Amino acid sequence: MTRSPNSAPNTSPNRSTGRSPWLLVLVFRLLLLGVGSGISLILGILFAIIYPNPNPEKPLLPKILKPLDNQKPTISPNSNSTPKSTPENLTSQLTTSQRQEAQTKLRQLQAQQQSLRGGILQLEKEIGVSAQDEALEARLETISLQLQAQQASGSDTSSGATGSINQTAASSQTISSADKLKVTLPSDVLFEENSSTLRPDAGLILDKIVADLRKTPKSTIRIAVHTKVAAKAQENRKLSFSRAKAVEQYLASALDDQYRWLVVGYGETRPLVSNDTDANGRRNRRVEISVD
Repeated sequence: MTRSPNSAPNTSPNRSTGRSPWLLVLVFRLLLLGVGSGISLILGILFAIIYPNPNPEKPLLPKILKPLDNQKPTISPNSNSTPKSTPENLTSQLTTSQRQEAQTKLRQLQAQQQSLRGGILQLEKEIGVSAQDEALEARLETISLQLQAQQASGSDTSSGATGSINQTAASSQTISSADKLKVTLPSDVLFEENSSTLRPDAGLILDKIVADLRKTPKSTIRIAVHTKVAAKAQENRKLSFSRAKAVEQYLASALDDQYRWLVVGYGETRPLVSNDTDANGRRNRRVEISVD
């Protein structure tokens, strides 16, 4: 059998034309999927902004990456810094000989401090001062001021002994020269017998002195009390100092805080005359108030 040239089938053009529609459909579907995903993403973001979740949770990706971050080593910024010195560290840095030498010096300083305290206490007893609750520096300054006051009082007493100071036991004397003021009063007028309590009428006398003291603001007021009522000198110094403090408290309550106070209790160490008679004893028991 023979085929004519026109009877042979031509299939290749039909195959090529049948594959092209499938490719176009695939491309169209991919484009449609991309556009739909983009629109869904935008709508999801808008919905999350408009209606946020009241209890939001951490996204899934940070949850997955968190265990990996925890495995990374962390370096403290102060890891290479020098540790602070503590008493234990300083002690451990000392050698045995250095530690023994330091302990020896410490014991010497403690002994010197104890000796200084004893010396200050002895001086305070001698001049009639009681300030054991204050620091050593303040106590030394108080002793220095009182010694200066005693020196000035000694010169005033020696010069006035030949004059007319305290002619009678009930008299008082006020000396005012330049800007200085000095008042001498008998202790028996101000205080109860053998006591540091002011008499009820003592305020009438002290109020007159307050008026004079107000004329000298920002000054130092020295209160010195002389007492001879007990057999022991230490008791007399203690009583005289207590009486001086009582006068200071009364005057300070009537004045403001711009005054400085110097309180001295001499006891029986500076009598004007001999204590051989009652009249002389009353003269020696006196309160001196002066402005320095």
